[in-house]
Amino acid sequence: MTIKAKERRALLDQTLTARASLAPAERPALAPRRLGPIADQANIYAEHVATRAKHYDEAKANGLLLMQLDPKKIRATKFKNRDDRSLLLHDPKFIKLSKSIAAHGQETPIRVRPVKDALPFEFEIVSGHRRHAACLALDVSTNNGFPIIAMVDAAADETRDLVLKMYRENADREDLSAFETGMMFKSWLDAHVFPTHEAIASETGQTRQNVSRYMLLASLPDYVVTAFRDPRVISLRWAQDLSSAVQSRATELKVLAEELAKRTPIPSPEAVFAELVLGTPKKKPDIARASESIKEGNKVLFELSAREGRYGIRLGKHVDKRLRKELQKDLKEWLHMWLKARASGADK
Repeated sequence: MTIKAKERRALLDQTLTARASLAPAERPALAPRRLGPIADQANIYAEHVATRAKHYDEAKANGLLLMQLDPKKIRATKFKNRDDRSLLLHDPKFIKLSKSIAAHGQETPIRVRPVKDALPFEFEIVSGHRRHAACLALDVSTNNGFPIIAMVDAAADETRDLVLKMYRENADREDLSAFETGMMFKSWLDAHVFPTHEAIASETGQTRQNVSRYMLLASLPDYVVTAFRDPRVISLRWAQDLSSAVQSRATELKVLAEELAKRTPIPSPEAVFAELVLGTPKKKPDIARASESIKEGNKVLFELSAREGRYGIRLGKHVDKRLRKELQKDLKEWLHMWLKARASGADK
């Protein structure tokens, strides 16, 4: 190795040794790396996807998820509260509903709950039997099928929750006939969903008297129901008289009812009722009982009844049940003050 080569080698060794001796803190720091606008947008999108997934899971858990389903995979519940005539293709109201859905689409979703081991069915109707029947008919007549919009309500797993949701939906629309309501209440008792008339009255907000009337309609023999041709036209106010007629003269009534069912032209529901109850001894009226319903708009706030110095208050079905205890306390205090003031005045 020449002298110049040795000098260059020595200089290189010195330089490398000097660099190696530098402390980490003395080394120049690298500038922070910027992700740039594309990466920022990616992070925002990821957060958006995560939020939507969270909302989806919450909606699904709370029964608020809308889905398009094949109507052929949805079955009616055994607690359906529609008379079969309401689901017939030639029923005028059903025809109107089907035409509306065909022309404008299904504006109101039905409510369903998942079912297991029921293939080919995957869901069961909680509410919306007429809309389902209409979509089912349209599905058959449409080349590409006609999916139905449904809200999957996993919370309706309990039978009591199922039947009450069905009742509330129809009660809000005031769409069920008295006979259909009676058959619905009867099915609840038969299936032991509710033990008594009182329990049904408490849950639905109906009076005990009305529940009994509905049950009388549901208990009418087939020959009486057939006399009206369509049981949906039977009025609730006729329930007691029809039931009394059945009890007092069943044999005679059956012959008359069968004749009315064949009569042409078809008599009006009022005429059928009048003939069926004609000649039936009137049941002795109960002691007079006055009642009054207090409403706010179309909703009943409470019903006040009076009978021989006894007073009763029944809250409307829309009133929060948690208010009962507070109401009882306030009423007790008010009534005490009211009676005390008037009793003092009477003593003078």
